[in-house]
Amino acid sequence: MSEWSFENWYPSRFGADDVLGSLNLITPASILKALQCMKKGVAYDLSFVLEHDIPVPSFHGQYFANTQHTLENAVDWHDRALGKMRNGYSAQNLRLAISDHSGTHIDQLNHVGERQANGDFLLYNGRRNADVISSFGTTELGVEHTTPIISRGVLIDIAGDNGVDILPAGYAIQPDELDAALAKQGVAVEEGDAVLVNTGWGRDWKNPEKMLSGEPGLGKACAKWAVDKNIVSWGLDQFATDPVPFEFEGEALPMHIAMLTKAGIRLMENVNLQPLLEEGAFEFLTIAAPLKIRGATGLPIRLLALV
Repeated sequence: MSEWSFENWYPSRFGADDVLGSLNLITPASILKALQCMKKGVAYDLSFVLEHDIPVPSFHGQYFANTQHTLENAVDWHDRALGKMRNGYSAQNLRLAISDHSGTHIDQLNHVGERQANGDFLLYNGRRNADVISSFGTTELGVEHTTPIISRGVLIDIAGDNGVDILPAGYAIQPDELDAALAKQGVAVEEGDAVLVNTGWGRDWKNPEKMLSGEPGLGKACAKWAVDKNIVSWGLDQFATDPVPFEFEGEALPMHIAMLTKAGIRLMENVNLQPLLEEGAFEFLTIAAPLKIRGATGLPIRLLALV
């Protein structure tokens, strides 16, 4: 890695031409090591179901799905397209219109940029957004570059360590809280880990009004913690990683800028952590991968934890 800091953030930690960011830390050796975390052979799905009325910030737009063809009305289509059918065949399907940040999802490196003194917005590795934005996302840094995240996962139960089910909106988690909770859990974060943080906010997933009323999140100082630990990704049980209301007035989502734009560390949001909390599992194998949609700024994921 070359010399790098949050003030001197491009070229990136992984080179001037890099598009992977922290995913460079996932190697055959790290995957083999992560597989050793699985002791019981039990898999937990940490993704919420995509369905109507899920909480989605208005910036992204509401999830929408409708039945396009039914078995009944598709018969005429098949008769025209395939010829008259004699064996009773028909098929039905669903059409989706959703934001690439719906439900349990991952943020890609082209999702957030930082405005410069000259008015330009720069993306990861100093790419000028105006040079890569198109009618179909970006021509560089799209989610098609997100390789499968197969890594050791660590759960940090900050809500539990505070003796509550749910942290209040605006609560900014600090690095010393992460370290204290890890010490109590008897788990250490290692290079290449996916770090999942429980705020308790995901308990209200079925209550969109509450979910979107604000949120606890990672304080700005957690950015340096993540880079020092060399983690691959964060995963939180709320919609935006950062606390809302903001930790510092006028500083919107600083962890997004620090992680995605500068450090190349992915953010997984709306993660359902209840299965791991009920299991009491703080170390596990994680597997996640979005669809390869060119130019997308994120995508829903199926996040699995194997213990």
